[in-house]
Amino acid sequence: MAAEGPHADQPIETAGAPLAVADAAVVMLHGRGDSPRNFLRLTDEFHHRGVLAIAPEAAGRAWYPGPLEEPRENKEPWLSSALALVNRAVDVAADAGIPPERVVFVGFSQGGSIAAEYVASQPRRYGGLAVLAGSLFGPDAGGDHGGDLDGTPVFLGCGADDPHVDADRIRGSAATFRRLGADVTDRVYDGLGHSINDDEIAAIDRLVGGVAGISGVAGDDTRDES
Repeated sequence: MAAEGPHADQPIETAGAPLAVADAAVVMLHGRGDSPRNFLRLTDEFHHRGVLAIAPEAAGRAWYPGPLEEPRENKEPWLSSALALVNRAVDVAADAGIPPERVVFVGFSQGGSIAAEYVASQPRRYGGLAVLAGSLFGPDAGGDHGGDLDGTPVFLGCGADDPHVDADRIRGSAATFRRLGADVTDRVYDGLGHSINDDEIAAIDRLVGGVAGISGVAGDDTRDES
């Protein structure tokens, strides 16, 4: 993907293991109004040795305009530009010798939707995908995605009372990822709103632990994220 459109030449921040010694990676996609540096703080909750965290920055701190219900084509040129920026983040991992099957994608809100669209539009075996309070685009949260994710573990979660993402979109996205051959877990939480809880953190920890060769455990408190 060429670096074009609104997100062309946007910076990418890194944290965690140095590139020279990293053997797994987490691509972190922040929500609207957030920043990579702030979102990278979440990695403290699922830190594993040897894992490089890679966080691209959306132009104007927003990945795309309009609601999730709109078709993907209505998101252009922002969507293609965002996916190209994510691809640059994956290239950072590749330059460190980390293959896609050892890369986990974690996104919240708009960043979760971009992570979902990236994985669904470029299907292959990845280390994992965690979509928090986000979904695939379109009226049915699925569209015409095709291909094989080859058992990629996928986690989707949101609040039953989330004002931005209807729980049915999580279920629709889960159905699409299952059709694409992913190993899917989807959860809807009462009273969570538009935030992240520790059950979701634990799910991410398991994904990251899987590519790092370590299993992790997290607690059960609720955390708000922007």
